[in-house]
Amino acid sequence: MRGRRFVAITIVLAWSAAPRAADPPRRKPLDPNQRAALVVLMNAVDVAQQRDADADASLTWDNHILKSRDQTAYVPFRVTVAAATDAFKSTAMYVRAVSRHDGARTADEHSAVRDWLARGGDAPPPRIETVFVGPGELPVGGPAASSARRSTQAPAEASAILGLQQRAYEKQKAADEAAKKRAEKRERDPYLFPFEEYYFFDLEPSRASDPRLVERALALPPGEYDVYVALLDRARQKASSPAILRRTVTIPDYWNDRLALSSLILVSRINTLKAPLSHEHQIESPYTLGQAEVVPVATHAFTSSDVLSVVFQICNYGAPDADLTAEYNFFHEVDGTRRLFNRTPPQHMTDDDLPPPSPWETQAFTSQSVPLHSFPPGKYELEVTVRDRLTRSTAKETVAFTVR
Repeated sequence: MRGRRFVAITIVLAWSAAPRAADPPRRKPLDPNQRAALVVLMNAVDVAQQRDADADASLTWDNHILKSRDQTAYVPFRVTVAAATDAFKSTAMYVRAVSRHDGARTADEHSAVRDWLARGGDAPPPRIETVFVGPGELPVGGPAASSARRSTQAPAEASAILGLQQRAYEKQKAADEAAKKRAEKRERDPYLFPFEEYYFFDLEPSRASDPRLVERALALPPGEYDVYVALLDRARQKASSPAILRRTVTIPDYWNDRLALSSLILVSRINTLKAPLSHEHQIESPYTLGQAEVVPVATHAFTSSDVLSVVFQICNYGAPDADLTAEYNFFHEVDGTRRLFNRTPPQHMTDDDLPPPSPWETQAFTSQSVPLHSFPPGKYELEVTVRDRLTRSTAKETVAFTVR
C-alpha cells in the first residue's frame, strides 16, 4: 500500500496449563464489618438495577472474552479507579451479572449471596468465577516466523474429513448429555443470578500517573448480560456511598463447529512465570493463564515509537491437518471514511504450530506485533481475519486504537 512497509514480528508463546486443584481453599467467614459492607453493596446494586442508573464517572471498565470449558466463557475484566488516591484503601467489591432476554434485563433472578446471609452466613459460599483453562486450551507454542503452508494430498484430506465427521457425531452426543445435565440443574434453581461474587482487598495507591486497577474475572455461558460492579470504601462506610458501574456484555456461542475468534487483547508484554499462581493470587490476576502473565495495555492510545502487540484465541478450526491463515489489516479513519492503510504478510499455521486438538473441539492462542513508526497520528482499527482451508470458513474480529 503506497510503498509503506513494516516488519511483522511474531511472538512465540509457550504457555502451559496449571493443574486443576481438587477443591479451592475454604473461604473465611465474614466479620460484622464485612457483612455490613456487603449488604450495603447489594442494596445499592438492587437500586441501580431498578433505576437503570448510569455508571459512576470515577470507574471505567474493560474486558475480554475467551473460550473455556463446559459451555462457559472466561471473562477477565479490569476496572480503573479514578477517585482520590486516599479513597478505597480498604475496599469491598461486589459483582453481579443479570441476564438479558430480547433486549431487556430480566427481573426474575435473585441473589444466592443474600440467601446465604439470611441463613446466617456462617459457611461462606465457594468462589464461582474461577474457570480452569485446561491442557489443549492454552498454547504449547505459537506460530513461528518460519511457519510454512504444507500441501495436502487427497487421501490425507479425505481422512481428515472423515475424522471431522466422527468428531462431530461424538461432540453432538456429548453436547446432548451436557444439555440434559444443565437442564436438570436449572430445574433445581432456575432464578439465581448467573454470576455473583464479593471481594475484600486493599487498593494500593498509584505511583505517579499510573492508574489504580482492579482485575477479576467472570464465568458466564453464552448470552447477553448486564454486569454490575460496586465498590465501597470501608474506611468511610458510614459517610460515603458505593461507586457503581454497569456494562452490557455479550458472550458469543463458541461451543459449536463454527470458526470463531476471541476478543483481541492489546498487550504491553507477556511474562513467563516459574510456576502457576496459587488459587488466591490467580483470582487477583485473571490475565495470568497458566505460567503466562499477559499484561494488557493501560490505554489503546499509542505513539509512533510504540509496538502494537495483539493476542487472541482461534476457536473451532479444522484438525488434524490444520491449515490456517491469519491476516492483519490496518484501517485508518480519514475524514470519517475507513480506509485500508496497511497489512502484514499473512501468517500461516499448521499442526506443527498449534496445540494438539482435544476430542471434540480445537482452540489455540496466537499473536502478532507490529511497529507503529510508519503510522501517522489518527484513529485506526485492526481487523484480524482467520481463514480455515480445511473447513472453508472465515472469522473476523476488530479492535480500535489511536496513534498520537
